[in-house]
Amino acid sequence: MRLYHHPRDAAPVHRELTALGTLQRKVRERRARRQAIQAAAVQVFSDKGFSRATMEDIARQAELSVGTIYLYYRSKEELYVSLLFESMKIFTGAIEKIMATGLPPDRQLKKVWEYFYTYHTRYPQSYRVLLFLQQPGLTAGISPKTLQEINVRAGRNFSLVSRVVAAAMAKGIYRAHEPREVVDLLWSLFLGLVHLSETRQNLGVTISTLKDLHRKAFRWLEAGLRPR
Repeated sequence: MRLYHHPRDAAPVHRELTALGTLQRKVRERRARRQAIQAAAVQVFSDKGFSRATMEDIARQAELSVGTIYLYYRSKEELYVSLLFESMKIFTGAIEKIMATGLPPDRQLKKVWEYFYTYHTRYPQSYRVLLFLQQPGLTAGISPKTLQEINVRAGRNFSLVSRVVAAAMAKGIYRAHEPREVVDLLWSLFLGLVHLSETRQNLGVTISTLKDLHRKAFRWLEAGLRPR
């Protein structure tokens, strides 16, 4: 029976651990670089508009070579789609978590509305990514298949919230309306409030905060949904 291990016995294990550590470091580095590219892209798209932005602009903003950018994304359209899908995924997870709470549907809808503000505050870059869909020329370089996937993913989030609204109507908490139209109105209302708040901020006008407007707006809108 061997009562000790020869140092050479540990060599393969050491090499495996070293290789594993190197691999994990490379994964972390790639993730960090991808995040840096995405952050740079959001800034460039915001500053120049999607149609005028170039991969060279994004490379300069990220302080990387253009060749490095192309190692991760084949085009600015592919880069944007990756940002968009990530933003939509965050939203989907949050809505599904709210729906799983078992709260009454009107409370769930209030939680969703509150998450609109939380999302805007916690993930400002992801929120801005969603707004880029309205920029001219954005869809020109995106394949029909990818555009269809964008519609599917966006529709999924609207459908989830529509189910919450429909459940509140089925229970008589809200009056009968078209659930999807209610959700469209909610999202449009929030976008409008953010736009108004940012415009006033740029002009140095301090009438009311987005947080205050956000809180009051839902209360007023929901009053119109409830039976009289």
